[in-house]
Amino acid sequence: MQKNLTYAGAFLALVLLQIFLVDNISLSVYFHPLIYVAFIIMLPLDTPPVWMVVWSALLGLMVDVMTGMGGLNVFASTATGFLRPYLVNLVTGHAGVDDSSMALYRLPDKNFRWYIIAVVVMHSAIYFFMEALSLHHFFHTLLRLVVSDAVAVVFIYYFVKLFIEKILKR
Repeated sequence: MQKNLTYAGAFLALVLLQIFLVDNISLSVYFHPLIYVAFIIMLPLDTPPVWMVVWSALLGLMVDVMTGMGGLNVFASTATGFLRPYLVNLVTGHAGVDDSSMALYRLPDKNFRWYIIAVVVMHSAIYFFMEALSLHHFFHTLLRLVVSDAVAVVFIYYFVKLFIEKILKR
C-alpha cells in the first residue's frame, strides 16, 4: 500500500511539474521537454502490460485535460506504455536481467541510461511528429525533438535516480 501511495505522489508531482513549471517556460520554440514521461519510466519493470497501458493513458489524459490539448499526450503516452516492454527487452537484453530480478535499481547504470533515452525519444518522437502531422517541416521537428529530449533526459535521469534511491530503497 505504501508503494502505491508513493507512485501516486510521483504521478501527481510529475503532472503538476509538467503543467505549472515546464509548460510555462518559454525559452524557444524548440524547447518543450516532456518530463511527465518519467512516470512511465519509473513504474516497476514487472508491471503487467495491460496496467502499463492503462496508467500511461491515464497520465496522458491528465496532462491533456489540464492543458487543454486534444488528445496528443494520451496518444503519445499510451503508445509509449504499450511499447515499453519491448524497449526494456531491447535495452537490457534477455541475458541482462532475468524475470525474477526485474527492478530499475538492479539495472547497470549504462543500461539504465539507455532505457531512459529510449523511452524519452520514443515518446517525444510520437508526440512531436503527431503535433506536426506532416513531414514538410521534418528538420524543424527533428530539431525540436533533439533539444527537448536533451533537457528531458537529464531531468528525468536525476528525478528517477532520486526516486529510486531515496524513496523506494528505504
